[in-house]
Amino acid sequence: MKRMLSVLTAVIVGCASLFAASAPLKAAPVEIRMAYGGIPGIISPLLFMKPEILKHYGKSYTVKSSFIRATSIAMQGMASGDFDLSYISFTALANVIKNGGLDVKVISDITSWGSHGHQGPVAIVKADAGINSAKDLKGKTLAITAKGTGFHYALLANLRKAGLKDGDYTIVELRRPAMVPALSGGRVDCIFIGPPELYAIEEKVPSKRLFSAEDAMGDVQSVVLVARTAFLKEHGDAVKDFLEDYIIGLRWFLDPKNRAEALKITSELGKQPTSFYESFAFTKKDFYHNPTATPNIAALQSNIDLMHELDVLKQKVDIKPAVDLSFLDAAKARLGVK
Repeated sequence: MKRMLSVLTAVIVGCASLFAASAPLKAAPVEIRMAYGGIPGIISPLLFMKPEILKHYGKSYTVKSSFIRATSIAMQGMASGDFDLSYISFTALANVIKNGGLDVKVISDITSWGSHGHQGPVAIVKADAGINSAKDLKGKTLAITAKGTGFHYALLANLRKAGLKDGDYTIVELRRPAMVPALSGGRVDCIFIGPPELYAIEEKVPSKRLFSAEDAMGDVQSVVLVARTAFLKEHGDAVKDFLEDYIIGLRWFLDPKNRAEALKITSELGKQPTSFYESFAFTKKDFYHNPTATPNIAALQSNIDLMHELDVLKQKVDIKPAVDLSFLDAAKARLGVK
């Protein structure tokens, strides 16, 4: 009897082992490596810092976010395969499409300027400078953070609209901490800047606003999220899950009732005190984030067309081949949003 029990036990153990060996192994979550810039304008990394509200995080995918200070550097990382997704400005996207060699697709919105009553970059001058319109900037020195950026082209568009041309003004580059002393000390006559530096200047220097980016450009789809086309083909299901969670996280961060916790999370990632973000983040004093992550493709094309009109691009650039919103559409359909 003991011998029979031993044989039976061995058979059961053997069958169990065979079943375990033949059972399919659960696939490990896909690691999505994402480059991001200054928060909360580039809101993307924040959305995955509260995983308990997300549906798929840690199951079908995870996110490894890396701060990269400029989209040009982020695109180098995309080209080398170090990043799968990245933020990119409309100016950098135009150059990526024009130059070729990097196969990426726009998959979602990140931020817009001036849309739906939200803040975008503006030209600001001292209140007592006697400058009352863009035309009064003739012969003046104007400051931006960097040439070749969306801020730069928005400024040029407004100057052109006012009838000014190259040689009528001087544009210089200044680091953000130098903006306040440069304007208050009279070293520059005008600064073209957005939040949060805009509010710091207005708090410390008696000033007034002259014009905004959208005065000359209309709606500005300033930053979008792009993915390597090869990554989309290989991990399309994970990208759909990622974008579904992106919308869930986005709606949570934009909900006023969650703002206190959202500011705390932002402070942790940005390594700034909560008070730094409190006056503007996730309000209309911040850039606009579409709550369904849907980019304004018509505006994006128009913004890039402006670069051609300003003679920055020698030929027109068609963005349609570089846009694939099918993954976002699938994610929105799951959530029942448009």
